[in-house]
This record gives sequence, structure tokens and C-alpha cells, in this order.
Amino acid sequence: MRCFELIDGERRGAVPCAIIECDQGHGTFTATLADWAGPNDVPVQFSPTAERGEKNVPDRWVKLWVEERIAPPSRQNIGEVLRAHGLDHYDALELLLANDGRSTQDGFYLREVTEGFREGARLGEQVVQARSEAGLTQEELAAKSGIRQETISRIERGNASPSLRTLEALASALGKRLDVRLV
Repeated sequence: MRCFELIDGERRGAVPCAIIECDQGHGTFTATLADWAGPNDVPVQFSPTAERGEKNVPDRWVKLWVEERIAPPSRQNIGEVLRAHGLDHYDALELLLANDGRSTQDGFYLREVTEGFREGARLGEQVVQARSEAGLTQEELAAKSGIRQETISRIERGNASPSLRTLEALASALGKRLDVRLV
């Protein structure tokens, strides 16, 4: 289960108006509105829930919100869309995250909640620096490491909690040694 904060990017200093969870195994999304969120604070699909004073958005409305942000699997050029995002199969969550959940439909975006990992920004800076020193693009590093470009992008932005296996693959592809220290 992966967890994301839903933020209105059109509001300065906005705090998350909802939490969206994704069960990748089942391809389902759920949303829980923040206690303070009203109908004008959430995506239009979630407004009826807020108007009723409820917190759990019906799954069908969450699904509609997600689907308007990504290419549907029935799209004629879906193969091109998947290749452009470095995907070898259709994955709604990965397509959604390819643009941080952003859409031209509204100003909302997603930020992954990675409990327990607070050094994401520093790790991201280190990966960017090592990749730059190696003279590689994210795409080239993805090809060398076997790690998807979208995953590398999230790590570099500090928005991921990668496994040691992922970090080892990146370090090896960059000609570096992984050094983990517990403090």
C-alpha cells in the first residue's frame, strides 16, 4: 500500500486536503478527506462527500479522479505513452506518478508519504551529484541500473523510500559503493 497527500497547488502554502492510498496489487485507490476540508477545498469529484460531512470518498469517485489524469489502457497509442514513461506494462499508479498526479483538469498534485525515511532530500541530492559526475542522464542511468527512470526521478526529488537493492543497483551503475550508516 502506498500513501499520498493530495495538495491544491493553486493555493500558496496549501496543506494536504486528503490522503490517497493505492493498493498496487489490486489497482485500487481510496481517499480520505482532511477533517477541515470542505467542498471548495477538494477536487470536484470529492465535493459531494465533503458537502455531506463525510471523510471517505467513494472508490468510484477516486477512480474517476485518477483516470482523468492518466491515459486509459484502451488508448490507441498506449504503447507509445508507456514507452515515453519508461513502463513495460500498464500501471495506473506509475502513470499517475509520472507527473506527480498533476493534470490540466485542476491544480491538485500528489506527494508520497514515506513514513520513517526522513533523509530523502539528502539522498536525492547525492544521487543527482553522482549521476552528474558520471555524465549520465536519468534515462542512461535507468538503462545501466535496471531501475525505472520514474523511480530515479522520485529518488532524486526526495519523494521515495528506496530499498537497499535499488540503491545498490544505482551505486553499481554509477561506479560507486553504497555506504549505509546508522546514527
